[in-house]
Amino acid sequence: MAVRRNDALWVLVPTGQRASGEWIDDTLRDRVQEAGLTAKVPLAAQFPRQRVEVLRHGDPISELNRLYYRRGWTDGLPVIPPTLGRVEEMLTWTDRGAQESLGALDPLKGEATVEKIAANAVMAGCRPEYLPVVLAAVEALAEQTFNLRGVQTTDENVTPLLILNGPLTRELEVNCSFGALGPGWQANATIGRAVRLVMNNLGGGWPHVVAFAGIGQPGRYTLCLAENEAESPWAPLHVDQGFAPEESTVTVLRAESAINVTGALGEIASVMASSASAFARVHNGKVGVALAPYVAGKLAGEGWSKADVQQHLYEHSHQPDVDFRASWLYGGIIAEADWPKWVLDAAAAGSVPAVRAPEDITVFVAGGDIPIPQHVYFPSWGFPPCRITKRVAPPPAGATRAD
Repeated sequence: MAVRRNDALWVLVPTGQRASGEWIDDTLRDRVQEAGLTAKVPLAAQFPRQRVEVLRHGDPISELNRLYYRRGWTDGLPVIPPTLGRVEEMLTWTDRGAQESLGALDPLKGEATVEKIAANAVMAGCRPEYLPVVLAAVEALAEQTFNLRGVQTTDENVTPLLILNGPLTRELEVNCSFGALGPGWQANATIGRAVRLVMNNLGGGWPHVVAFAGIGQPGRYTLCLAENEAESPWAPLHVDQGFAPEESTVTVLRAESAINVTGALGEIASVMASSASAFARVHNGKVGVALAPYVAGKLAGEGWSKADVQQHLYEHSHQPDVDFRASWLYGGIIAEADWPKWVLDAAAAGSVPAVRAPEDITVFVAGGDIPIPQHVYFPSWGFPPCRITKRVAPPPAGATRAD
């Protein structure tokens, strides 16, 4: 419940401070003015410079949403007030100290303290028991190989893709089956949303101010699902990455989009062969393929392994040299000398695969088991190659769900 004292809300300020103590909003205010966005964010950097803010108003929840939107602290949707009580309840689901930092998040280097992450998770609508997953995902974003600076500032539409594995996903009811990419499941919707709010409020990735994605994509609200381990004929993704089956993990990739593909492996390979994979070719990217259970089961019944699927997609995702050299990226943006050697060698041999090697295709089983199978291809963007899997810490003893 919201903490009310004489129609007041006591809320944790969710925006970021650098290690030096500076608030990132001061930099963002200047960028807002340069971008001509003061009409949208007229209250940028206007907030009490302290850990807790007290809002006294006849309708404090509505007032908080008005203030947070005009301060640039939301994704455009209403938020849940990060009251002291809600944040404290969420923190009972981790053994980490409230002021422990998981890193300074690019590009503006706000410290991702556990308490600030919890506040943003509350705002996103997370249940307290989701916090360990959000913390693991933020740890992945803070790693140098994720290249959060590039993700936050590029003009491409890239976003984190979160793939959950292990027993915790079932306990938290993270959807892995029909409609796994939404809508309708609280965990999928709010865990990904919490990560986006952390990127916005602690990293400073404000759209059209610091983040210049040309048009954006729905996945920049949330792109989170679990692997359908129960209907997969193969070892789950986290086991492929070296974790034990009984561990719970989150795997993070950079996804430029989510492309629905109806059919079999041939249809997936044809999409991969297209210019949708252009940036994976440029950056040696690791792409994602959510394979429908029906096709996975059929292939396994015919003796296919997951490695066989990766090899097949690799071999059949070649773009003809003539199309590659006629592409916009090759002809006008990236000089030939700046393309990876494997790309130029493959082009000289007649065609270029979507990725450098079969193992760069992250295959996992997800979605509903129907005979008209729906797959999803997640093309990659950015460098260096990125596929980060983090263990989700189990909750402390005594942590209990509300229901």
